[in-house]
Amino acid sequence: MKTEPRSSNRPLVIVNGLSTPRVVASAFGLFFRLRGFRVFTADQTFLNYGDIRTAAKLVDEKVKEALADTRSDKVDLIGMSLGGLIGLYYVKCGGGAPYVDRFISLGGPLKGTRLAHLSLIPPFKCMTSLGQTRPESDIIRELREAKAPEGVRIYSVGTSGDWITPRSVWDVEGAIPVETSYGFFPLGHWTLFTHPGNINTVMDLLLDK
Repeated sequence: MKTEPRSSNRPLVIVNGLSTPRVVASAFGLFFRLRGFRVFTADQTFLNYGDIRTAAKLVDEKVKEALADTRSDKVDLIGMSLGGLIGLYYVKCGGGAPYVDRFISLGGPLKGTRLAHLSLIPPFKCMTSLGQTRPESDIIRELREAKAPEGVRIYSVGTSGDWITPRSVWDVEGAIPVETSYGFFPLGHWTLFTHPGNINTVMDLLLDK
């Protein structure tokens, strides 16, 4: 991984994925802290199994906290996996556009995923956000119908070997698609958050003029 310090003047807010504690987002953020970024991690409830609209409100609270703490006008926003869908909902439907300069989704199920039909099976029915990632869900329909947010650069990053969120899931209209070669089956999804090549790709997008 590149070692020279590189950072943006904007604070960076990271939104965690599904079924992982907030410490995972904090650990991912360490890569950016070491390069001079001011990093904040959004709060979550029930390991992000709760309602995506509620999760977007928690992102809004953290964004405004970051702006107040740093006296900045805008933040950059990264969504990890399901956090990508939460972040996209925040900037398109949750009033976040005025506060975000650029948003980067990493392996986000932005079009919804057929894997989410597991939510129809009794053991998974209580997992609200999982059901909301079904392609026919109200959340996905609302996102599809919402206008592109003005003033926000949106990137959707995916990688090879990702069977959780293949390109058919993360490549969505209105977002600039970025596909990397730093993944491999069956661990492609997780390499998005751990492989130095993918992390440097994200940093390049954060610093792109």
